[in-house]
Amino acid sequence: MKCLKCKKKIDEDDVYCGYCGIHQEKYQMYLNRVINKVHKDQDKDYRNAIKRVETKIKKLQNNRIWEINRIAKSRWKSVGIKTFQYNLTEGKVTINGRTYLFSDIKGAEIITQDSYRVVTTENSKSKKHASLGGGLLGAAVAGPVGAVVGGSVLGKTKTKGQSVSNSIPTCNHVGVNVSIKGFNTEIVLLSNTVDQSSVQYNNAQRNAQMILDKLRILANTEVPKSFLKPEEEQSVINIDNEIIGANKELKEVKNDKPTYEIPEKYL
Repeated sequence: MKCLKCKKKIDEDDVYCGYCGIHQEKYQMYLNRVINKVHKDQDKDYRNAIKRVETKIKKLQNNRIWEINRIAKSRWKSVGIKTFQYNLTEGKVTINGRTYLFSDIKGAEIITQDSYRVVTTENSKSKKHASLGGGLLGAAVAGPVGAVVGGSVLGKTKTKGQSVSNSIPTCNHVGVNVSIKGFNTEIVLLSNTVDQSSVQYNNAQRNAQMILDKLRILANTEVPKSFLKPEEEQSVINIDNEIIGANKELKEVKNDKPTYEIPEKYL
């Protein structure tokens, strides 16, 4: 082997160099300390370069997941409420959290439960009668005689009349009953009592009709025989290519390890 300091040939088991007298093991420890000191910045740059590319890859992977979810979500459209959605790309519907094919839809109908509430009011009639207040006013204006005259001043009061009852149309329930895949399931749009003149009732009726119309269309729409999965869309493939490039870059960065040359002043 060669001496670590003078580079002259010495025996493998020599602790000291016979030429320069350097203790080989201790000198190696010294060189290691010098390397750690002199090349500290190079090591830091190397680690930072690796971390930068690893962060880039992680971001691309997250972008890929986000893009796949975005594509998958964008394929679903809702009508009125989220408990009914349809997917034209894949030929599917979801009803109350369960997924079916368009071909599973066999029929649908709107179900309502109407009722009414009674509101009772009382009619009031007015009639003329002697007013004490008018008499006092007369006394103040005309004196004692005026008080007597004023006592006969006429006024009006309301007296209780007959009660009148009115029936107000209400609705307790609105839904769309769907016959699908051999059984019935209901899309509930209204489950509490409201007046039929209310916005809530009108919205429920409108949404029910929209869902019914859409179900009729979908039932006669052919289920696509093939379609691209979200991860097969071009936007996702583009990200996949970026990830491949970033992994290649990471490999190159890791292989580009710093090579240390100790300055002459430390030798």
